[in-house]
Amino acid sequence: MALQRVSEITTSFYTLLLLDLACNYRIIAMAHLNVATSAICASAVFPRLNLGIVHWGKMFTCSSYAKLPSSFGSTSRGGLSSLISSASVGKNEGSIEVSQEESVKPYLWPDKKRPRVCILGGGFGGLYTALRLESLTWPEDKKPQVILVDQSERFVFKPMLYELLTGEVDAWEIAPRFSDLLVNTGVQFLKDSVKVLRPCDHVGMNGPNISGCGGTVQLQSGLVIEYDWLLLSLGAEPKLDFIPGAVEFALPFSTLDDALKVNDKLTKLERVNFVKANPIRVVVVGLGYSGVELAATVSERLEGKGIVQAISVDSSILPTAPTGNKEAALKVLKSRKVELLLGYFVRRIGKSADFTSSVDQSDVAAKGNNIEQLILEVQPTEKGAKTQLVEADLVLWTVGNKPLLPQLEPSGWPFELPVTGRGQAETDETLQVKGHPRIFAVGDSSALRDPKGKMLPATAQVAFQQADFAGWNIWAAINNRPLLPFRFQNLGEMMVLGRNDAAITPSFIEGVTLEGPIGHAARKLAYLIRLPTDEHRVKVGMSWLAKSAIDCIATKEEIEDTGVTLNVFGLKALVGDQEQVEKSTKLFRLFNVDGMTRLVQHYKLRIFT
Repeated sequence: MALQRVSEITTSFYTLLLLDLACNYRIIAMAHLNVATSAICASAVFPRLNLGIVHWGKMFTCSSYAKLPSSFGSTSRGGLSSLISSASVGKNEGSIEVSQEESVKPYLWPDKKRPRVCILGGGFGGLYTALRLESLTWPEDKKPQVILVDQSERFVFKPMLYELLTGEVDAWEIAPRFSDLLVNTGVQFLKDSVKVLRPCDHVGMNGPNISGCGGTVQLQSGLVIEYDWLLLSLGAEPKLDFIPGAVEFALPFSTLDDALKVNDKLTKLERVNFVKANPIRVVVVGLGYSGVELAATVSERLEGKGIVQAISVDSSILPTAPTGNKEAALKVLKSRKVELLLGYFVRRIGKSADFTSSVDQSDVAAKGNNIEQLILEVQPTEKGAKTQLVEADLVLWTVGNKPLLPQLEPSGWPFELPVTGRGQAETDETLQVKGHPRIFAVGDSSALRDPKGKMLPATAQVAFQQADFAGWNIWAAINNRPLLPFRFQNLGEMMVLGRNDAAITPSFIEGVTLEGPIGHAARKLAYLIRLPTDEHRVKVGMSWLAKSAIDCIATKEEIEDTGVTLNVFGLKALVGDQEQVEKSTKLFRLFNVDGMTRLVQHYKLRIFT
């Protein structure tokens, strides 16, 4: 009897050793785990552990290597010892802690028969794909269950973040909660971030029409989602770590939190400099669309109370933009006295005290004695040109980003996702990730070339159109229909240049650019139409109309109080008196043409006093 007991203990020990090796070193051979599981189930030493193994085995029926989550078989080398020490034998026989890590639990889908679609990321690609799936007509038994996972509770309409700095929009208008947008749909929202992706739809092992799940996603909270179809739309985050000091001293402008931080910082600087009467120095790094829009918006907000400088490694602004947009932007930046440093790149950012060389100290001393002042060292691209030091109270960073693809387990072929050097998943023309027929990718997560071989830009317009195709192709895959190849249709390019300035170059009208107030109104209308749901569009449209009405009434009263005769349609004074002309000119500058334009749009009248 004693020998049998020793034999069982020895068998269980080696069984656990096999489990530890399988989990820690990712041994893919299913035979090892089957033997290990069978041995543990037959053993009487760990009766409660037996139930745990069966439970996890059922939950991870599709796993490609060890059907155990990381909380059971830890990837640390102490996995075996922690597992043995967690087994409780004796009076407290029912108490077992499987792991020292966070508890792992499965996500329970409401229906076990209907297809399961998991969408990672709630940007333009993710949210609009979910809404597209909801709008399609489905056979009763094939309408998928959809869960949307995002680390933020709000969807952010990023092209309109700039309007937060001018107060033209409120946060709820361009950053509504997912729960509010999805309240009348069957889409479930989960606020969480992705930890590990475990696909099992590898070409060569399983085909696209296999039964069973397509893989699992483990979230940071420990929740494990088993899916049939997966959409990657995780977006990208700013990349600042390649320049010394950028992480510590520069502010990106990519998320709602970023925009609120920039707005708070500008507000504090305005309060401090109101007393000191010192100009606010803002430096924008990068002169692509985001950099130009930021420079134009901030310079308008400061209204002569500060100096805005913009740095670009290129010899011109907006290197890929249409000529009309570029010319409109240059005109606005020049009128607002934005200083352009073209052909320069930032070498480092720090405080004045951090520049310790004698040359640096002499240059910094010439600029001021504040050791807390931010300094940017900028190097010209032209050989032989001198390095410059640029002072700043606020540094805004708009160059560089890195896509957010999840960690993959196990790694290596055939499990790996094909990823470009930039970190995007390579997809075919149907937006399926190459080698993974159950996984689609859109937006910043996707690397796709157009028929001419040119890589599609990571813009909201591309993600918006891809979402429509991704939703349709998931529908087609579930219903065994042919998938459609994605074809990007460039509708044109839009940019905001301040509270009442914008530039739009539509692709379908060659050589035409709408700029100024007309471009601004057209841009807002276009974005209003693109807001995610009808209900939210109505709320935002009513809010914008109410704001315009209030602004117009206030503007009309102020104009009438001046006693100046104005021709609103022509935006020029109708009186011959030079004094009155000067007053009207000052009034136009005061309102920056904004109040005049609103009167034209909403009242359609000519004011005479």
